[in-house]
Amino acid sequence: MIKKISLEEYVTSQSFYSRREFLNLMKDKKVFVNEELVLDLKLPVTPNVDSIKVDGLYVDHNYEYMYFKFYKPKGILSTMKDPSGRACIGDYIKKFGKPVMPVGRLDRHSNGLMVMTNDGDFSNLLMHPSYKIEKEYYVKLDRYLEKKDITRLEKGLMLDDGPVCFSNVSLFKSRNELMVTISEGRNRIVRRAFDHLGYQVKSLKRECVGTFSLSDMKSGDIKSISKKELSEFKKYAAETKLD
Repeated sequence: MIKKISLEEYVTSQSFYSRREFLNLMKDKKVFVNEELVLDLKLPVTPNVDSIKVDGLYVDHNYEYMYFKFYKPKGILSTMKDPSGRACIGDYIKKFGKPVMPVGRLDRHSNGLMVMTNDGDFSNLLMHPSYKIEKEYYVKLDRYLEKKDITRLEKGLMLDDGPVCFSNVSLFKSRNELMVTISEGRNRIVRRAFDHLGYQVKSLKRECVGTFSLSDMKSGDIKSISKKELSEFKKYAAETKLD
């Protein structure tokens, strides 16, 4: 039996349209399924059976689900486009030539690991709060981190948008460099936690997302995630899922 997927997932997995761009085209009445106008993002469609036309062009089913690791350089926005013309992940993806999207974000001044895919279910697994996917960061501060603040980070802080707790804080000998682990995915959460304690983050690099890491990668690299890596991650994610 051929699996049906939502129209939104089909188009974003088989083209370079972002979800926002696709929504705008739908609002402009430029989306057709089997030559009929469609205004429902979640309409179930069958790949290789239904014809899908967006903005006058047919979107063929050319790609299976793909999974990649991206080593985001510092200074690059985690968006597909930037109205101001600043460098962004979309520039790398277009050169790469495959219709994938970044999952989550890293702020412009941070670097490190991001995952890119055209699999909506996998994106949800990475992002949904019911899965406690841990992320590990290298952090360099403007001054020594005091012991009392290590305790506060591990016991939990209350920020403007709710509590945050680090599952691990490990200092280097320099005492202003450390590794932290957190399962939160809120905007700039690591920087905001240290800012709350009176520290300035001078450098921030995401080293790991769950079982994925930057191993053997250089800044700007895009590396395919193997079936073995994918299987290991899904097993890890299942173990973290809240009941």
